[in-house]
Amino acid sequence: MTRSPLLALGTVDRADRIWTTVLGGSAGVIRPLAEGVLALRSSAHLEPRSEADGFGWAGLDPVLEALFSSTQDGSVVDHAGGKMVAGLAMNLEERTRVKLAGRMLRGIVLANETATIETDLEDPTRVDVQMAVAIEETLGNCPKYLNRKTVWTHMASPRLVSDSLPLAHEAVDLIGRSDIFFLSSRHGAESMDTNNRGGAPGFVRVFSNSTDEGVSLVYPEYSGNRLFQTLGNLQTDPAVGITFPDFETGDVLYLTGRAEVLIGAEATAVLPHSKVAVKVTVEAARFVSEGLPFRGRLLDSSPYNPPVRQLAREIRATDDFTEAIDGADGRSRAIAMATLIRSSRITPTVSRHTFRLSPDPSSSRAMEEFSRLALWRPGQHVTLDFSAHLDRGWSHMRDHDPTSLNDDYIRSFTISSAPVRRSAQTDADRPDSLDGVEFDITVRKHGPVTRFLTRWVPGSELTVPVLEFEGEEDLQAPDEDLVLVAGGIGITPFMARVGRKAASEGSLSLLWSLRADDLPLAVDLLEHAGGTELGVSLFVTDAVDAGRQSALQTLARLGADIHTRRIRRNDVVGAGTEGRRRFRVCAGAGLRRSLLEWLDGEHVSVVNFDY
Repeated sequence: MTRSPLLALGTVDRADRIWTTVLGGSAGVIRPLAEGVLALRSSAHLEPRSEADGFGWAGLDPVLEALFSSTQDGSVVDHAGGKMVAGLAMNLEERTRVKLAGRMLRGIVLANETATIETDLEDPTRVDVQMAVAIEETLGNCPKYLNRKTVWTHMASPRLVSDSLPLAHEAVDLIGRSDIFFLSSRHGAESMDTNNRGGAPGFVRVFSNSTDEGVSLVYPEYSGNRLFQTLGNLQTDPAVGITFPDFETGDVLYLTGRAEVLIGAEATAVLPHSKVAVKVTVEAARFVSEGLPFRGRLLDSSPYNPPVRQLAREIRATDDFTEAIDGADGRSRAIAMATLIRSSRITPTVSRHTFRLSPDPSSSRAMEEFSRLALWRPGQHVTLDFSAHLDRGWSHMRDHDPTSLNDDYIRSFTISSAPVRRSAQTDADRPDSLDGVEFDITVRKHGPVTRFLTRWVPGSELTVPVLEFEGEEDLQAPDEDLVLVAGGIGITPFMARVGRKAASEGSLSLLWSLRADDLPLAVDLLEHAGGTELGVSLFVTDAVDAGRQSALQTLARLGADIHTRRIRRNDVVGAGTEGRRRFRVCAGAGLRRSLLEWLDGEHVSVVNFDY
């Protein structure tokens, strides 16, 4: 703790609300004072209250205000019996943290020793605060979701931006880019707990922020140490205090409210792919600019961070997600089963896998749902559950495979084959049945599920539940020119579409940026397209060696216009007929940004794999 430059600190104010703050900036914020007693020290901004206001000290930091608001004797604060506090000593550069809990016995407010006379005259609220805390509990915690940062002291210049609800847009932006926050909870009048939650930037989602709906946040509870200290407190007392620090700007958002622990189906319905989530209803807030006594910058992210999970209401325009949930564990129920029957490697990293659909025999309800299952449409995706084959259960740490701790092994893949009803050709009695219908997914090897698929041995049994067919249908009006723009494996949402060009439709053209290693994928697509009237422009972004020259010759024979360079603005804005063209884009973030800039004012729809 003595090496830790940061201290998150939580306490309860006069209104019985919990708040959390972050203090420090350099080692020395915590030091031993006596056996079982720690001295906590930080610079702060406080000013004395008048007698009419009840004495004590006031400031924009709600924790320091609560801890130093009871004195009537100048700068010294004594708490008879001690005031309940909890803290988290943290060294983000070393990715270490230690929790502490106990009672503040005494505090003192001193004129800031590092300030100059000129600074004091300009800002008389700058002070040093020192606290003596009797420690009743400590616990070291793992480094699992700590994003490594370096921090240093910085002279704060706090200014209250907003203390009302809904949250100001600056506060919402801060939550959206935060990769860490600190929260405090309590166990009755016996003890408190302060800890952090971390993840990729944006892992906390703003569920609502309006006068009508109120202000609420949702965040996932990742796999932890199973002590459930925070969750246990919140189950018995929903009061919670949260702070979001901005290490780069020094801005800080203080929140207090009530938390609801969502488990199983409740969690999944709000935050898909989460077994446990916490929804916080905010009752009061303070957003303070430049309020932190430190600054920091990111060194590297935790390897344990899962991808950001979006709210169900962000993924879908409707609120019917709960219809796909079955059981208290929140697992989505199967609408069909898919059996892998063929696999073929197209490029060194891209493979095609063919599955055959069948009903889920586990229940009569599942059989009935399968009978009502509609055929997918071009451009849609299928969601498959591989957990029965890959999930190894809980463990505290797994440094050799850190992302597996929070992986539910549910994946969505674009269906790359055109929809064809096998039974319409072979079973006159059941022309609408999907039993036996096959579909393809074309995927790049990236992550545990796609690696698992590439290791499949023909003849071995591999059957997985199908959770949904979903996505927007790629419709083209007869008088429209549809321009498809793809980057690499981003071609997959268009593959089924390319294979079924209708004569009544307008023109269809494809601009595709890909690496030389993926040229066999382009050959495969154009050969499957057959006689489709498709204008294809290929942009090969790296050198083509002798082994790929034959692929270029084949593509030229199939009618592709080949360029050994990146896509440029003129390539895109010159495609289709102005006034009747529509663009559909599926590319990586860099190319996507450029395309949206180039096509400003055009009709553009975007498919992305960011989720």
